[in-house]
Amino acid sequence: MDFKLIKEPDVEEENATLRSITAALQDIDPYQEDPVLTIFPSKQIDDSDYLQFQYVIDSKTGEIKFCLSTIIQPPLYTPRYYNYYAKSMDEVKEIIFNYFSKHNLPSMRYWEEDTDSKLIEEVTMELELFKEAFRTVRKNGKDIYKGFGFKHLSDVTQYYVHPNNQSSTGTTSLCQPIGEALIFFLSMLKGIEGFGASRMGNYFYRHNKEVFQVIMNIPEDWHNAGVIDKSIFSYKAYLGGGDNLFIAAYDKDENFIQDNIAPLENLYKLLPAFVVLLAFDMENNEDFAALVHNFIESPGADIFVNIHEDFYQNNKHESFTLQYCAPPYMHPEHFTSYQDAFAIRFENTENTHKIQQTEPDAFSKDCFHSDFWDLIPVLPQEFILQKDLYALSNAIQKGDTRSVLFHGPAGTGKTIACKKVCETIKLPIMEIVNCTENLDEFILGKYLPQGSEFIFMESYVTKAVRFGGAVVFEEINFAKPQYLAFLNSLLDDNGFIRLDNGEIVKRHVNFRFFATMNLGYFGTKDLNQALFNRFNAVVELPALPDNAIRLMLESRVPVCEPYIDKMLSVYHKLKNKIESEELEIVISPRNLENWARLAQYEGYVRASEKTILPIAKNDRTLEAAIKGIIFVYKWS
Repeated sequence: MDFKLIKEPDVEEENATLRSITAALQDIDPYQEDPVLTIFPSKQIDDSDYLQFQYVIDSKTGEIKFCLSTIIQPPLYTPRYYNYYAKSMDEVKEIIFNYFSKHNLPSMRYWEEDTDSKLIEEVTMELELFKEAFRTVRKNGKDIYKGFGFKHLSDVTQYYVHPNNQSSTGTTSLCQPIGEALIFFLSMLKGIEGFGASRMGNYFYRHNKEVFQVIMNIPEDWHNAGVIDKSIFSYKAYLGGGDNLFIAAYDKDENFIQDNIAPLENLYKLLPAFVVLLAFDMENNEDFAALVHNFIESPGADIFVNIHEDFYQNNKHESFTLQYCAPPYMHPEHFTSYQDAFAIRFENTENTHKIQQTEPDAFSKDCFHSDFWDLIPVLPQEFILQKDLYALSNAIQKGDTRSVLFHGPAGTGKTIACKKVCETIKLPIMEIVNCTENLDEFILGKYLPQGSEFIFMESYVTKAVRFGGAVVFEEINFAKPQYLAFLNSLLDDNGFIRLDNGEIVKRHVNFRFFATMNLGYFGTKDLNQALFNRFNAVVELPALPDNAIRLMLESRVPVCEPYIDKMLSVYHKLKNKIESEELEIVISPRNLENWARLAQYEGYVRASEKTILPIAKNDRTLEAAIKGIIFVYKWS
């Protein structure tokens, strides 16, 4: 009798031999995906169509069993599924040998009928989960639990419209299943990041970040609010790579709930399904993860809407095979938990902060000529040196870092950072050069008439090179490359400059060079790679945190204090819109300061027309969107 051997996921050979079957059995890893070997005879043996072997792993304990399975289909009878649990691999081989050579199976009294297979078949379904979510709502209300007052199908267009929004009206709306899954997921992560563990659960992923499992513990308030059926105390959700989802609900004694009424209603399936898909996006989409962390640090309705809509738009066309059954066992060596990964990141961050806590040292006055002492910056009290720059400041003072490039979006305080570093370490700033206006061929000095002759007068840039001190080149990537050529030799290990009068000036031991630049703005250029490589440190300054913006506004425009929260909310909504729609416009804390100053005279609404709306650059549609964001708030 001919046999065909299939070892998933690879087809081995058409005509099997005992040798090839033995080799196939030895190749199977109990923890691999689809660890199955199947033998098909050319005709039925004892009313069976096939004999299948697989390792069965207890989803709780990880115990490995040797399972042989088959379908018995006598003539005129309904087929039945049966499992045989062997005591050892030798017994497995013996049964397969008898099936292959003697064409028989062990007596059926030793087999167990597999009722779980029928259950799985009954509850397996193909679902377009994200479209299904908008058609599904709890019977006891439309509110999204803890969802900032939003309801199922709330219109939230004023907060955010995704670039890929394809609704006929161009509006953004929320739905209860995604919204509540998102609240659960964010609360779970917040517990982990705030306390090192969360009573609401944890998620796990394989090293390739394609297979995920979430363990969800349902808090009592979710039962009391009627969000989760009181019979369900925990969930497990498993994303098996691709589109296979396994969902299981458990009672208070951690028993799998077989009842297929409440736990299997759409809403109860969707919650754990969306939570495990959120975990997938969290690990595989950096922009999405950044949004989640922004929310954890500063929860707000606008960021919640943004995450909800991005999650939906990124996955709305996906279909999933959803099964209600106990998920596969997670082998600890094959999975990483979010809690463990966060603990490592937290420890590294803490260690970094410990290094950066050292207060910067300062130059003594005798390091510089007395004529230059007055050039040490003195900034208003609201400006403070970020602790992240303490270590860099020390390296600058010691001379291990002589040149620094600060870059980042407009309004992040790049020039202020240069000044504050110099103020802290008592380093005179000899010259601040705006490269869009003041950088020319005379940057090192020029010949000027003096009496009957021309005398070479060196610039303060040259004085800094000769006597020590700092120079700041603002917006360095606006400059014409030919005017920056002298920096290549100046920033080399044995730095020097050559003046137009032929003199070579060697770089003073206390000379420091700072430069700032914005990236990707109109009129900017990529910095020459040779020059870029000569910077000892390149520092990206992130957007100013809210507390820094608040301190700036309170210090400079004290009367705006009652309105700062609203101004910051407008600021963040506009930033989110700019980033998500990749608009070529900029809003910065300077716009907020200008807005607050003018608002003293004509109110916040009218002042916004002259200070905030102009960032739209006469785009009337964008102006209308900005007005819509501002008009949400009460300004009087």
